Amino acid sequence: MIRVKEMLKERKVFERNKVPLEMKILGIAIYIQTSSVRRTAKILSEFYPVSKSAVHKWIKKFEEKLPIVTEK
Repeated sequence: MIRVKEMLKERKVFERNKVPLEMKILGIAIYIQTSSVRRTAKILSEFYPVSKSAVHKWIKKFEEKLPIVTEK
């Protein structure tokens, strides 16, 4: 996770840090596995209060800098 964290900081994917970067990375990883913003937000909410719209914004920012494929 450290390398991913450094890479995201280097590329300035997330400018604001209201939510810890580790939670954003975990959220993106969960989203890639589930393909559901709602499920991702629900899972993350067990650890840190996040909304569906926040998760959606993280995914969009991440996709702008590093495209991801969620097709199976």
